[in-house]
Amino acid sequence: MGSLKKIFIVDDDAVIRTGLNGIIRHTGLFEIAGESSNGEEFLKMLVSIETEIVLLDLLMPGLHGSEVARRAMEINPSLKILICSAEASQEELYELLDIGIFGFILKTEGFDQTIRALTNAASGIPYFSPELVGYVVNHSRNKPRPVQFSRRETEILGLLCKGYSLHEIALQLYISSRTVEKHRSNMLAKAKKKSTLDLVLFAIKSQLITPEKIAYRSGTYRLYETNSKQADLFSGT
Repeated sequence: MGSLKKIFIVDDDAVIRTGLNGIIRHTGLFEIAGESSNGEEFLKMLVSIETEIVLLDLLMPGLHGSEVARRAMEINPSLKILICSAEASQEELYELLDIGIFGFILKTEGFDQTIRALTNAASGIPYFSPELVGYVVNHSRNKPRPVQFSRRETEILGLLCKGYSLHEIALQLYISSRTVEKHRSNMLAKAKKKSTLDLVLFAIKSQLITPEKIAYRSGTYRLYETNSKQADLFSGT
């Protein structure tokens, strides 16, 4: 049998913590990494403990559960955070989904569903209470999809960012200038941009291409530092 998945419990209700602790241990599937009655204490402990799954209450003294989840994900982005709360508004749920929670269990469901959610999480499967599934689906549908370029488009985009002309890119990649232009047009359409310069700016600001990896060519593009110390790309003269 493999090593047990480690779980940390964060809830201000001592009775609930004790109940969860006992039920979880009884399954023999998990190990309790620790528990805390508030978010601040948990975040301090998270720096030095090892845990894979967190059962997190929303309404606790001090930091709200959503802020605890946000900070916890910054400390350990691989955490699987399962919110365990009596209720949640649509706005709260959407905020938590944007933060990156792995599931949401309504306390009205009881301990059996909590164990099911933990088992799912241990297998890499999110769990949301049936009452919340509709909200999760709507959030997924309404969330803007990131722009995705093909491998060849990404190659061409990188060369455009370095200041290569379409003809030079064609020679570099052993394809026709017409093919390069077609790829450029496709990228402009996907990114909803009107010019190559707009496309390059988009690539950098979206971190598709990082500024430090661009070798700027004299007379093509220049990198200027704004007052806010953020890099913007402008056409050179």
